[in-house]
Amino acid sequence: MSGTRTSSTPWYDRRITFVGGLHRSGTALLARIISASPDASGLTGTGAVMDEGQHIQDTYVGGLGNTSEWSFHPQAHLTEEDARRVPDAGARLWASWSPYWDLDATVLVEKSPPNLTKMRYFQEIFPRSRFIVVTRHPIVQALAVRKWATSTRGRFTYGFPRLVEHWVHAHDVFAEDALHIQNLLVVRYEHLMREPERELGRVAEFLGIEVDTAAIGAVDAGRSNRYAELWRTGGRGELAGRVRSHVGNLGSRRGTPRADLLRDVTDAALLPRYRNVVNEHLGDRIRAHGYDLNALDEAAGWAPVVHGTPVILAADRR
Repeated sequence: MSGTRTSSTPWYDRRITFVGGLHRSGTALLARIISASPDASGLTGTGAVMDEGQHIQDTYVGGLGNTSEWSFHPQAHLTEEDARRVPDAGARLWASWSPYWDLDATVLVEKSPPNLTKMRYFQEIFPRSRFIVVTRHPIVQALAVRKWATSTRGRFTYGFPRLVEHWVHAHDVFAEDALHIQNLLVVRYEHLMREPERELGRVAEFLGIEVDTAAIGAVDAGRSNRYAELWRTGGRGELAGRVRSHVGNLGSRRGTPRADLLRDVTDAALLPRYRNVVNEHLGDRIRAHGYDLNALDEAAGWAPVVHGTPVILAADRR
């Protein structure tokens, strides 16, 4: 045991909520909305990137690297066994995070994308905690993060398919871990954009707090539309205009125009070809997670599927 299950611990009667999901999936947005509730508090003033708890503790290895690689790292997936190896894990994490929470709040929020593969670890340490995972279409998520990705080789090819493979691997791990989690809510980014009141209502009910459903109003619900066109055509229709813009900015301080120019030109040639690669090697696994490679703004309702088979969550076995 990790030594954290007694009522004498300072976090025993706290509703610690871990928010996780791959980068650019909507985790920061949802955590910000929850933390804005008068009943909740997120980590603030930490000095860390995005005030993510993974960066301000020394109990587990955080910040495992690039957006295209981190879930493949051996230390990315933590379970009960990892928690039990560190008897004072709860005390150490509480000491690291509690100074940055308003401890008068009912719900204490910690958001870090890698929480996606660490739920069992945190549940062992903080047994009364709750978990919210945000998922976004793998193609859209991969297109959104590729500018940060390294040029590593995947099992199937270089470049973009490696990002999609990373999404699939991380969500395969998550789907298996979900079977062990007592208090879990999964929010589809696509549903959150389309029906924010309903989805935020689910969040509010799950956490037992009031959430401002108008807080999402400033978000562009159609922001995935360009990704859909890019995936379908490689952006050929707007390529000429984008090339002119990049060429006009060469040598300036506005962004990284050479890299942007190269990406736009190669997209036109490679992305339509990658569609076949992704569909052949990863299509079945993506569909098992409720996403369609031809409908980038759609998502099925979430249900845990492991190795293609529907399963029952721990919370549903009661």
